[in-house]
Amino acid sequence: MMIRSLKIFTLALVFLAPACGAQIKPAATSSDGTSAASAADIEAAVALLCKPADIDRSKTGSITGCKTCPKGTDFYSQNMGGWYFGAATAGHFVSAHDDNLILDGSNCDSHASNWGGSFVFSMVSGKPKLLRYDQRLRTDQCHKFAYADGHEFLVCKGGWSGQGEFDAYFFLASFDATGKSTQTTIFSTRNMAGSCGGEGESVRGSDIKDAKFEAKDSGALTSMTITATNGTMTCAQAKAKKASGKDPVSMKTYEIEFLFDGKQLIVAPASKAALRVFQQE
Repeated sequence: MMIRSLKIFTLALVFLAPACGAQIKPAATSSDGTSAASAADIEAAVALLCKPADIDRSKTGSITGCKTCPKGTDFYSQNMGGWYFGAATAGHFVSAHDDNLILDGSNCDSHASNWGGSFVFSMVSGKPKLLRYDQRLRTDQCHKFAYADGHEFLVCKGGWSGQGEFDAYFFLASFDATGKSTQTTIFSTRNMAGSCGGEGESVRGSDIKDAKFEAKDSGALTSMTITATNGTMTCAQAKAKKASGKDPVSMKTYEIEFLFDGKQLIVAPASKAALRVFQQE
């Protein structure tokens, strides 16, 4: 049986949190191309989140967000800015037979709420019905796969920062019949470079660099391999890395394979030693 490899993130993407109380618009990202939603479905779904006059658009006419924060978000009806549309993912998430649409967005939730979340819709003959808002669930960097029964799930990359720490992680998100998500962390790293004081001080520097998926011809997930770095660096080295993009020699690179057992991604026996190098939060 042929195996195909899907390469997604070629470099760790850093999501730096703004100062307390501030909001920033994230860089544009895309979900897996095989999960692309139609423009008509996105239009219909966003129309349930905000009034037509409040929909923001790009120069080409595509939706970029709303001038007001939708109901369910932290800043709904608080006049604290608008909602930024991040990504749309279509699939069969609440069951193998239901058509669903997930819209990721940000700028309407607090730091404690991961700056945003995802609206989950059911789609019947092109007509959306909002099932729920999954606050904290960010789905702007995801790949879609299916369980044996056809029910689909997402493997996503996320990030979190605060007080000089930056966490990067991969997680698996599955959904129940109401659209509520269950998120299971697969792998995480923590970089402390933002907490640097004096240049001679040493900090932990751990980053995700790359991830590859392997799947059968049917599209069923078989494994995931994550490339990550780990080690310590001085604050002077951290400053030099920020300028050059190159890791100091003290940072070591590891490949960690996870096997899909039909429900979860679990570390492969041969990768357990490498996983132990990384402190899992």
